[in-house]
Amino acid sequence: MAEAATILHADLDAFYASVEQLLEPSLQGKPIAVGGGVVLAASYEAKAFGVHGGMSGREARRLCPQLI
Repeated sequence: MAEAATILHADLDAFYASVEQLLEPSLQGKPIAVGGGVVLAASYEAKAFGVHGGMSGREARRLCPQLI
């Protein structure tokens, strides 16, 4: 009998933003994005505005002008 595989899915897009919020408490509860010209990670607060990993920083700023 074959063993069942275990699959783990982690939302790393939000993880890196959460780490930044943990390291810098003044960012907690604010929409933040990690990255340069392209968003690598977005906090859940930023995701509420439609910001997500892989989008351009310019588009992210258009969707969420208060993005940090």
